[in-house]
Amino acid sequence: MIKKILSVVLAFSMLNLNLLAAAPLDRGTMLIVRLLSTVKSNSKDSVSAIVDNDVKGKNGEILIKRGTPVQTSIKREKAKGCGRAGFVELKCISTTSVDGQTILLEGSSSATGKDNKGLAIGLGVGLGVTFLPVIGFAFLAIKGEPGIIEPSIIPNVFVMNDYNIEN
Repeated sequence: MIKKILSVVLAFSMLNLNLLAAAPLDRGTMLIVRLLSTVKSNSKDSVSAIVDNDVKGKNGEILIKRGTPVQTSIKREKAKGCGRAGFVELKCISTTSVDGQTILLEGSSSATGKDNKGLAIGLGVGLGVTFLPVIGFAFLAIKGEPGIIEPSIIPNVFVMNDYNIEN
């Protein structure tokens, strides 16, 4: 009987020590994410991003290592006729902690290319109505510039939830 009680007490004490060994990663903790490749609205190339700093707990323990890959999603809109510009948005989705947990992230970067609406409409309508009706309206097909996000740091990337990280 005493052995059973001691084993139960020992099991609970080990459980409590295990919880104390976990370091909290709080919601709202900021990460520095570095984009390693260019993202263009008119391209389907893959994108690489990494955590650019060691994310540490309150006691200085590393919770997310520098260089850990960051999963991203990309929304692209190609440049279109009538001078409409391209648009690209990169969202940070998740990364991985030192103990293998998936850490959900919130943060994004976007870019819109230069539009050429004035040029396309001006030439298309101006030449189409006055001098060259068939050729003039073809100028309406002039596209805007693509949206481009250059390799750089993505600002304002945060942890979305609270986590307990085992070291």
